Amino acid sequence: MRIIHRQVLLLAMGLMALRPAAVCAQQAQEPGGEGEQLEPSKEVESEEAEAETAEKKSWLPLGVSGNVAVYTDYSFRGISQTGRDMAAQGGFDFNHDSGLFAGYWASSTNFADTYMENDFYGGYEGAIGDFSYKASATFFYYPRDQVFNYWELGAFGGYDFGVLSLSTGFIGSPDYFGTLGTGFYIPAGISIPLPTLSCPIPNGKDCIEPSLDANGGYTHSEELIVSNAHHYWDWNAGLVLALPFNFSLDFRYVGTDVADVVGRDAADRFIFGAKYSF
Repeated sequence: MRIIHRQVLLLAMGLMALRPAAVCAQQAQEPGGEGEQLEPSKEVESEEAEAETAEKKSWLPLGVSGNVAVYTDYSFRGISQTGRDMAAQGGFDFNHDSGLFAGYWASSTNFADTYMENDFYGGYEGAIGDFSYKASATFFYYPRDQVFNYWELGAFGGYDFGVLSLSTGFIGSPDYFGTLGTGFYIPAGISIPLPTLSCPIPNGKDCIEPSLDANGGYTHSEELIVSNAHHYWDWNAGLVLALPFNFSLDFRYVGTDVADVVGRDAADRFIFGAKYSF
């Protein structure tokens, strides 16, 4: 029973998240495997992407990008992995023109004997018109508590309607969190872009791009994921501000339906994050 309770501290939502789409910002706040993020339709954003590539002055080679972030809590699928303390996060991604991608992402953690989560992932993504899709594999590695190491395989889809975007997906694991047997997670999300805002800097017209998004997910595992259930629901909703110089801010409300069993790590709460991409 102690082992079952320890797993609960692990399940926190959240990267992506999953943001399984620009469409779904779950991962904007809760990475938990950047490979689980689905980008917007390449055709929809082709002109913007070409402009950004032409202006890119990063020290990283073409096709490689990185990010660093600080959050007031690392919430993965609704449950804190840091005891509701701050988390430092970051990673690198490689994206090929063919649609193949690979990357690494890490976050500080604080449950059981862990201190760090390492995600190694890869897969394929693409788009057909306004429809985006992705297939990925992610390995979660915990250096000081490897009993929790596990694989996840995911498939995601999203559609951009212009005024809003919708997304969903399916993530499965043969050994969820290393100890919970076969498990899966089903995310769904909606993202709504808001009018851009100008700011008082050179060429600062429309330099702040806000968006609203809401996400929900269902987790199920073969073994008891909490002391009395094999499953639970999570949700989050928030405001994301894309700022100049590749900065972004995330203000989000997170919750689950197992707070009465798990306690404060799964209770409703506000989370704030700041991210820099390069």
